[in-house]
Amino acid sequence: MSDTSPPSQPSPLSWRHTWKFIVAEMLAIVFGVFLGLWVSDMQDDSEIDEFVERSRVVILQELSDNFTRISTSRAYHLKVLPMLIAARDAMAKGERVPDAGYRGMGLAPVTKAAYDTALAAGVFTRIDPQEATAIAYAYEKIASMRGVIEDYRLAVATNDGDFLMLVSTAFGDALYAEDAALAAIAPLVDKSAPPEWTTLVNVAPY
Repeated sequence: MSDTSPPSQPSPLSWRHTWKFIVAEMLAIVFGVFLGLWVSDMQDDSEIDEFVERSRVVILQELSDNFTRISTSRAYHLKVLPMLIAARDAMAKGERVPDAGYRGMGLAPVTKAAYDTALAAGVFTRIDPQEATAIAYAYEKIASMRGVIEDYRLAVATNDGDFLMLVSTAFGDALYAEDAALAAIAPLVDKSAPPEWTTLVNVAPY
């Protein structure tokens, strides 16, 4: 004889166990997702920090190289300026004009590719603000130095007047700009800024 009794209904207790299991699984899934995102963010932050530090090292190396190049051009200006002034004064007196030693304006071949790349990548928002400000100031002084010498180079190329007077003035201003750039770079690259150029040569370029 067949059993015609109604099917048994799950007890309220079994339903509670089922819902607890479902909720526990959902919580586990949500926790797993957040854990995965957290680990991913940690990896991304680690990669970003590594990129920032590499960029910082390259920038400081670029500044160190620029320090050397500016020092070389400064040495040329220091050597030639007294000769230019001697030639200028001799011409003004109608005397024989000696070789002034002029071999061009002597613009240092400075670079700023590393700085520009880091600036575009937002590196300076993730390094020490004081160091970021110092780096920006150093590159500002380098740009100012380039501007001074480039302006005089153009003026010399189109000069129709007193060439020796113009170049003497140009070299004096170039030395001031070079000293300012070197002083800004020096503390960033553990180098000593040179003494002011006016303490090394006793001349009056103006």
